[in-house]
Amino acid sequence: MRFALPSSIWMGFYYAFFFGVFGILLPFWALWLKGEGISTEMIGSMLAFALVARSAGALLLTRNLVSTTSLLTRVQRLTLTAMVAFSGFYLIENVYAIFLLVILTNFIFSPLMALGETIGAKLVRYNNMDYGRVRLWGSIGFMLSSALTGFLVEEFNHKIILLSIIVGLGILFLLTITPAKNMPEGGTATSKPSSGILTILKRPAFWPFLAITSLLQGAHAAYYGFGAVYWQDIGISETYIGYFWSVGVAGEIFFLAFGKRFFGNVSIAMMFVIAAAGSVLRWTTLGYAVDVTPIMLSQLLHGVTFGVAHLASMRYMSERVSEEDAVATQAIYAALPFSLAIAILTFVSGLFYPIVKADIFIYMALAVLPVFLIARSKHISFIK
Repeated sequence: MRFALPSSIWMGFYYAFFFGVFGILLPFWALWLKGEGISTEMIGSMLAFALVARSAGALLLTRNLVSTTSLLTRVQRLTLTAMVAFSGFYLIENVYAIFLLVILTNFIFSPLMALGETIGAKLVRYNNMDYGRVRLWGSIGFMLSSALTGFLVEEFNHKIILLSIIVGLGILFLLTITPAKNMPEGGTATSKPSSGILTILKRPAFWPFLAITSLLQGAHAAYYGFGAVYWQDIGISETYIGYFWSVGVAGEIFFLAFGKRFFGNVSIAMMFVIAAAGSVLRWTTLGYAVDVTPIMLSQLLHGVTFGVAHLASMRYMSERVSEEDAVATQAIYAALPFSLAIAILTFVSGLFYPIVKADIFIYMALAVLPVFLIARSKHISFIK
C-alpha cells in the first residue's frame, strides 16, 4: 500500500510550509530589495504592484476549480513555477527587470493561499476538521521561519533571504506531490455551478464584509511593507526584528487554537469590532514606541488584528457562502482584502514613509475607524 498522510496532517503541513515561505517573504523581502541597492520609494512601488499582481493571480489562476483533484494539481504546478521564478532573481541586476520579476513571482505565488484555504474549507465541511487547530500550524511555520531568517540575515547577509524562499518552495512542492488519505472530492455535492466572481461582487450583502476585511487587512500595509525597514532605521537589530514578527504570530496562534472557545457564542460582527479595537491600539503603539519592550508587547495584538479578523472571515465564508461559491469567494478574499487593499495602502505608505516615518502607523490606525460603524450597522446580513 502506497504511503499517504492523513488529510488533516497533510493540511497542517501545507499551512506550515506555505506560511513558512510567507514568513520569509513578508517581513524580509523589503530588506532583500534594500540590500540590492533599491531605494525606499522604489521598494514601495514594487511592493504595491506586487500586491496588485497577487490580486490578479488570486482571481485569474483559481477559476473553474471545484474538485479537490483539480485544486491539488493547480497547487503543484504553481508551487514548482514559483520556485523557478524566484530563482530568476539570481540572473538579473537591472532594477526594472527586478521590478517585473517581483510582479511575476507574486502573481504566481498568491493563489497558493486561496487554493489551500479552499482545500481546508472542504476538510472542515466533509471531514469535520477543526480549522483553527490545523491552521495554527501555518502560524507556527511563519513564526519559526521569520525568527530563523532574522538570525541568518544578521549572521550572513541579505542574500540568504532569497535562498531561503527557494528552499522553502522546494519543500512545499515535495509536500504537494505527497498523497493524502480521505481527501474529500466534493464533486457530487457541488452539482450547482459557481455563481462566478462578478455575480458574487454584485450582491449588496457581500459588500459590508468586503469593506470591513479590506480595511482591517489593508491597515497592516505599513507594518508588512516598512515595519522591518523602520525598526532597522531606529537601530533595532535584524535578530530582534525576526523576534517581533515571531511574537506577533505567537499571539495569532493563541487565538487560532482557542478561537472556538472564546468566540463560539460571539457574533461575526462583534469579532470584527474586537479586531478593529485591537488595530487602533496596536498601530498607535507602533507609531510612538522606539524601545524593544513596548514593540514586543504590541506585537501580541497581531492575534487580534489579524487572527480574530481572519477567524471571523472564515466563519462568514463557511456559514454564509454556499459550497459551489467557496472557491470564488476565497479568491475574492485573497484578491481584494489580502492583496489589493494592502497594495493601495502599501503604495501610499511608500510615498509618505520617507516624510512621516513612524506616523505612518498612526494613519493605519485611522484607516480602521470606519469598521466600527459598518460592523454595528443593523442593515448588514452577517450580524444575524
